[in-house]
Amino acid sequence: MPQEEQEEYEIIPVSPLRKLEKKVEQLEASTSVANAKDIFKEVVDIMKMNQQIIEDMAKANDALRIELSKLTVKLEELVGSLKELISYIRASAEEDYSQPQGNDQVVNKINELVETNKKVVSSNQTLLNALEDMDRKMKRPLLPIQRKPL
Repeated sequence: MPQEEQEEYEIIPVSPLRKLEKKVEQLEASTSVANAKDIFKEVVDIMKMNQQIIEDMAKANDALRIELSKLTVKLEELVGSLKELISYIRASAEEDYSQPQGNDQVVNKINELVETNKKVVSSNQTLLNALEDMDRKMKRPLLPIQRKPL
């Protein structure tokens, strides 16, 4: 036999070796089971967290849909209000403001008062002219009046 293939032998007690083998087997068995249990627990925890995230996202999605539906209604109301405002602006731009708007009776009365005031001013001016004429006539020197015998 070649020397390379020879095994070395030594005489040692077998019982401590058997104990070490049993401990190694126990460690291997418990480590793999413990690791498997830990891994399984972690996987279950990850699945629970994932499910919770999915539920939270679904709730948030529903809340977002509700808010978006409210937003659509509000936008429609805003557009309606803006259209109404624009129609008022267009109508006011087309109106003729040279004639006063409002109560026609009041406008007519004011016009009558203006006309009456014009007449009063005219009559006052005529009266003033007449008074000036009278004043001039009164200030003229008097001519002696010749009396005719009777």
